[in-house]
Amino acid sequence: MIVQAAWSLVRCQHGGKVKEFYQRLYLKKGAKKSIIATSRKMIEVLYVMIRTRKLFDSMPENILNRKLTQYGLM
Repeated sequence: MIVQAAWSLVRCQHGGKVKEFYQRLYLKKGAKKSIIATSRKMIEVLYVMIRTRKLFDSMPENILNRKLTQYGLM
């Protein structure tokens, strides 16, 4: 399931740091190895988020505010 989430994230327009990580590896390792490494990185970030109880902040503030407004959370 994490691999599918990673594919979705690297293909979207606003992939952020995760997409940059994938693209950097893709040039050296190819698609399959890069997506597995990206999935592992996502799991590591998720673990740290749970351990430290902090949110992941990679989205630019203007996009975050637009999405929060769109969903009625702001």
